[in-house]
Amino acid sequence: MTDSRAQDKFVIRLPDGLRPEIATVAYRNQRSMNGEIINRLERSLALELVLDQKNKVIAQLLNRITELEAGN
Repeated sequence: MTDSRAQDKFVIRLPDGLRPEIATVAYRNQRSMNGEIINRLERSLALELVLDQKNKVIAQLLNRITELEAGN
């Protein structure tokens, strides 16, 4: 386990009402608020990579469809 004093720290200002919402979800998921926020950030970044990959494949497929329709 990593010593929390050696980890990067970042202060964030949350919009009104978001803190209790995060606290509720964290409790339900049996995580600290910090753990919940980190989990969600990691998932968001991973999903963004997957979405980028899917968008590249879709663009390639659309290009191929265009080529096929043009008779190439």
